[in-house]
Amino acid sequence: MAEVVSCPPYTCVKSPVEWGAIDALAVITVLWVIITFLYKGVKAHNVMRYPQTHMMIPYAMWEKKLLAEKPAMGAGRVVAAFFKTLFIDVLAMGILKCEHGRSEREVVTTRTAKRAAKLLMVWGFVFAGISTALAYLMFPHDMIVLDLYHPARIFGMLGGVFMIIGALMWLSVRYKEVKYGEMRWWDLIGADYLPIMILLLGISGFALQAAILAWAYGWPGAEAFLILAIHFHAVSVAAFFWLFFWTKADHIVYRIFWRIYDYADKELAGPNTRLPPTTLKPLNKTGKEIQPGY
Repeated sequence: MAEVVSCPPYTCVKSPVEWGAIDALAVITVLWVIITFLYKGVKAHNVMRYPQTHMMIPYAMWEKKLLAEKPAMGAGRVVAAFFKTLFIDVLAMGILKCEHGRSEREVVTTRTAKRAAKLLMVWGFVFAGISTALAYLMFPHDMIVLDLYHPARIFGMLGGVFMIIGALMWLSVRYKEVKYGEMRWWDLIGADYLPIMILLLGISGFALQAAILAWAYGWPGAEAFLILAIHFHAVSVAAFFWLFFWTKADHIVYRIFWRIYDYADKELAGPNTRLPPTTLKPLNKTGKEIQPGY
């Protein structure tokens, strides 16, 4: 049984994992994410490869024949586009308004459900981030506040609930759209990776908090439960970040860059645009000349 101590105005218990170890793992994870982003995103040109460009024009040809003579976007235009993308497309999920079915005229009937699910997951991460920051700043060193009315606890619980509900909604939509069943199973490294991992993050987070409370107050079997919960949450968090750019979930990061690129480019109208028209017919990779003006 852990020793519960007073840390006015709250009640605390010593953290079962030293903060130094958590900080070290966090630094390693951030470095890994940066390295994989540079390797998978920048080196492979995925960051600035607009989706329709990827499908229609070989990247080397696009860069050589289309971008070489175009004017620079400018830092101010790019910064403005970043904030527009952040608040409209990410936090408000406005990007889903661009979603179509097999053609632009086909309305996606699940768009509302998808938007609600993604809003819940995005804001779940926002609240979880706020919770982590508050805990780091407000908890005594190497201690965990047990009181559920602490701001870090409140934001953490809200974030966890949002993530779980959003992930379940998304998986429900996917199940109906893709018609899983019989011999067809979930695409664990594809479209289903992200909601499954978010679901595991939410569940493992609540399991860890329950285990800490049980351990702090000496419930039977609490120590074994705590060890299991720590590893469950640690593996879920590690898998989410360490595998992110090796799955199709990486399109989230790239799409943010694509939208910034799109917004910034809209001010460069006419022949100065850096993006191809949506009606551009696919080209083969034999080096066929691209028509002027594109």
